[in-house]
Amino acid sequence: MYDESRRRGGVGQPTWAPLDAGAARGQDHGPAASRQGGAAPAAGFTANGRPRASRAAQFMPFAALTGYYELARRQERITEERHELTEDEAIALSRTITQIKKGDLVRVTYYDWDAYRTVSGMVARIDTTFRRLQVVQTVIPFDDIRNIERDAHGTGHNGHTGHAI
Repeated sequence: MYDESRRRGGVGQPTWAPLDAGAARGQDHGPAASRQGGAAPAAGFTANGRPRASRAAQFMPFAALTGYYELARRQERITEERHELTEDEAIALSRTITQIKKGDLVRVTYYDWDAYRTVSGMVARIDTTFRRLQVVQTVIPFDDIRNIERDAHGTGHNGHTGHAI
C-alpha cells in the first residue's frame, strides 16, 4: 500500500513502501502495484503475491479416485484356496513351533488373505497366549501357518542350532 509518510527520495514520484513484514516479503503487492510502478514482488512469490508453491499446486494432478488403483491391483492378483492341514501335518507343525526359540532363523509359509506368502528371517517373538509368531516385522497367527523350515546351517543369537524339517 502507498504510505505518504514513508516516501523515498523526496522530490519526484511517490513510491511504494512496505508497511509490515508481510508486505516486505511481497505478499501485499498485487498486480496493480506492478502496473503503477511499484516494487517488483520478492523472489519466490508471483506477481499477485502468492508463494510460488501454492500457485503451482493448482496445476498438480487431482486424484479423484484415491485408492482405486491399489484396489484394481488387488483384484488382478491370483487367489489361492487355503490348504487345511491334515492331522499329521498339524502335529508336525505344532512340534516345530514348540522347538523354535527367539533368535532362530526360519522360513515360514503362511496364508495371507487370499494367497500363501513366505517370509524368511529371525524369530522376534513367540506369543503362545495369543498364538502368534513374529518373524522380523511380520506377525503371523499360528492358524495361518502352513509350513516352517528352520535354518539347518547356522545358529540364532542364542546358540540354538536349527534343524530342517
